[in-house]
Amino acid sequence: MKPLLLLLVLVPVFLQAQTKDSSALKTDTASAVLSTVTVQASKPYIENKPDKTIMNIDGRVGTAGQNALELLRQAPGVVVDPNENILAGGKAGVLVYIDGKPTQLTGQDLAQLLKSIDASNIREIEIITNPSARFDASGNAGIINFKLKRSLTNGFNGSLSGAYVQSTHARGNASANLNWRRERWNLFLNANANRGLQHTIANNDRSNPTTQFTQRSVEIDSFHGTGLRTGADYTLNKYSTAGVLYMYNDKYTGMDNISRTLLQRKTGRDSSIQTRSTAPFHTRRQAYNLNYVFARDQRTFTFDADRARFRSSVGNRITNDFADQTGFEYARQASLYDQRVLIDLYSLKADYATKLGKTMRLETGLKWLQTKTANSLVAQQQQAFGWANDTLRTNYFNLSEKISAAYASVSRDFKKLSLQLGLRAEHSDVQGHSLDLKGGAIERPDTSYVNLFPTVFLQYNLAGNRQLGLVANRRIDRPSYQDQNPFIYALDALNSEQGNAYLMPQFTNSVELSYTLHYATSVKLRYSATSGYIEQLTYQEGNNTIQIPQNAGTRKMLNLVFNSPVKVRKWWNAYFYAEPFYQSYDVLLTGFGNRETQQHDSWGFNGYMSQTFTLPKSWKAEVNGWFNYQNRTTIYTSKPLGSINAGIQKTFDKQKLTVKLNATDLLNTQRWEQKAETQNLNLLTYRKWESRNLTLGLSWRFGNTKIKSARERETGTEEDLKRIK
Repeated sequence: MKPLLLLLVLVPVFLQAQTKDSSALKTDTASAVLSTVTVQASKPYIENKPDKTIMNIDGRVGTAGQNALELLRQAPGVVVDPNENILAGGKAGVLVYIDGKPTQLTGQDLAQLLKSIDASNIREIEIITNPSARFDASGNAGIINFKLKRSLTNGFNGSLSGAYVQSTHARGNASANLNWRRERWNLFLNANANRGLQHTIANNDRSNPTTQFTQRSVEIDSFHGTGLRTGADYTLNKYSTAGVLYMYNDKYTGMDNISRTLLQRKTGRDSSIQTRSTAPFHTRRQAYNLNYVFARDQRTFTFDADRARFRSSVGNRITNDFADQTGFEYARQASLYDQRVLIDLYSLKADYATKLGKTMRLETGLKWLQTKTANSLVAQQQQAFGWANDTLRTNYFNLSEKISAAYASVSRDFKKLSLQLGLRAEHSDVQGHSLDLKGGAIERPDTSYVNLFPTVFLQYNLAGNRQLGLVANRRIDRPSYQDQNPFIYALDALNSEQGNAYLMPQFTNSVELSYTLHYATSVKLRYSATSGYIEQLTYQEGNNTIQIPQNAGTRKMLNLVFNSPVKVRKWWNAYFYAEPFYQSYDVLLTGFGNRETQQHDSWGFNGYMSQTFTLPKSWKAEVNGWFNYQNRTTIYTSKPLGSINAGIQKTFDKQKLTVKLNATDLLNTQRWEQKAETQNLNLLTYRKWESRNLTLGLSWRFGNTKIKSARERETGTEEDLKRIK
C-alpha cells in the first residue's frame, strides 16, 4: 500500500505537466477520412465531466476476463465489500443502471447480475454523484450506469471475445456483439456466457460472557451464467424514432459451504459443530422496453413503457453435527429451506425538454411505477419420522408499492454563470402482508407519503478554463424489497438473518463545492447528513447471532475529493484519484433484548491510480491500483483493502485481433477484516477470495466500419430495479 499512497501524495508534482500541455486534456481525439468515414479514436480511461466521472472500458488493457462487478472494484471512489455490496464515497445506496435502465437489484441478486455481464460487452461506466431532478430521488450515494456497446456503422459488423482466468481454480467467459444497420433499421445483439469455480475462506471469531466461538469455513462457489441483450430501432421520419429492447440474465451458483465451529467454555468443557450447507442459488431477470423519441427545433419528447420480472430460488440444506470435547458426535440437526422470490415491475415514463429563448432550457416529466413482490420461505426440520414443517420460520410475504412522480427543471446560462434549479415530487404507497403457518399476520409496511426533492446546480466560469461549482440536493433511499420481508433465515447452527417489516426510508441532504481546471482536474468538498440511516446490524442472543436491517440512527460525512488526468509523456498517461473523508455515526441499537446507544467518528480514504503506456508496434501496457479504508462506521471497524494490477496487449491484422495478458492483485492483498462490537458482541470476520489471478484474453472485430450516427436511449425504470436484493 505504501507505493500507492506515495504516488497519491506526489499528484501535485504531475499537475505542473498538465497545465503546460493542455492538449493532454482533450476527452476525445479523432482523425477522420471522410471518403471512407474511418475513425481512429483515443479516449482516456477516466474522464471527468461537470456532473459525472466516465470510465471508458472499450480498448482498455486490463479488462480481459473481467465482469462488471470486478470492474467496479477498480472504479474511482467505489468500494465492493466482501458481501459484494457496492459503496460510493464511503456510502451505500448506489443505484445501478444498465443502459439507463435501473437493475432494481441489491445485495447478492445485483452481484449475480453484474457477474453475468462480461467487460468485453461494456463500452463505458458512468459514475454520477449528483443526479438532477430528471432522475428518481433514490440513492444517496449516486448512480452507476453501465453503457453496453452499440453499433455506429452501416451494414453488418461485430466482435467475438473470450478469456481464460487462472487463479487457484479456473474460470472462463465468452461474448459476442452483433450489429446490423441499414436505412431506417438498426438491429443489435449482445450475448455472453461464463463458467468457473472459486473457493473463499470465511472465518469468524466471537465471544460472549461464557463461551469463545471459533469458526473456520470454506465457501465453494461453482457458477455459470448467461446474458442476452437484443433490440431494434426504427426511424419513423426525420424527427421520430421508435425502438424495442429485450434483456435476459441467468445466473446459477452451486454454493457449498463447509465450516467447523469450536466452542470453548470458561468452565473448561469444549465442544464443536461441523456444518455443511449446500445452497444452489438461481436467479433470472427479464426486461422489456418500448421507446419513442421525437426531436425537432430544440424540443424533445421521450416516452418509455417498461416491464421487468425478477425470479430467484434457493434450495438450502443445512446439516449440523454436534461433538463433545473428545470428538464424539452425539447429535445431528438438519434443516431444509426453500426460498422463492418473484418481483414484477411496470413503469410508464414521459419526458419533455425545450429551449426558452436563447439562454434558458426547461425539462419536465412524469413517471408511474408499480411493483408487486411475492416471497415464500418453506422451512423444514428433520425429525425421527422424517421432515416436519418449521412453523417458526415458514412464512409468506407479499409487498405492493406504487410510486408516482413529477419533476421540473429550469436552467439558464448567463455571461459567466450557469444555473439549474429543479424540483421533484414523489408519492409512495406501500402495503405489505406477511403470513406464517400459525395464521399470524403482519400488515407491515403500510405507509403512504409524499416528499419533495429540490436540486440546485451552479457553475461560475473563471479565467483560464477554470470553474467554480455548487451543488445541493435532497435524496431518499427506500428499503429493498427483501429487507422488508420478516423471514428468519438460518445460515448455520449459530447464525441467522431476518428481515424487518418496520423499515422506513432514509433521507440525505448534501451540498458540494468544486473547483475544476481545464474541465479535467477537480477538487470537491462534499458534506452530507442522513437521517433514519439503514444499516444491517448484528445482535447476539445467547450463543446465537442474528443480522437484521434497521433504521439505526444518523450519519454525517465530509468528503474531500481530488482527481486528475496527467499526460506525463506523449506515450505515457496517468490518472490519480484521492478521497479522504470524515464520518460520524449516532446509533441506537434496539432488538433482541438490547438497548444501546453508540457514537463514533473516524477518518477513511479511497484512492485509485492508473498508468497507461502506448508502445511501438501496436503494444500497450497498463499498471493500476486502488486502496480503500472505511474504518469505523456504526458498530463495525474495517481494516484497509487494496490491490495492484498490471496488463499488456498487442493488436494484429490491422487492429482486428487483440491479445491481452493481465495479472490481478499481484501482492494478494484483497482480503477483508472487520470487527463488530456492542455491549454483548465481539465479532471478528475475515474473508479471503481468489483475487490474485492471471488472464489471457482474445477479441476479434469483423464487418463494416463506415460510420452512421447512432441513437443512445434509456428506459423508464432507471432507478427502481436496484431495490431487489
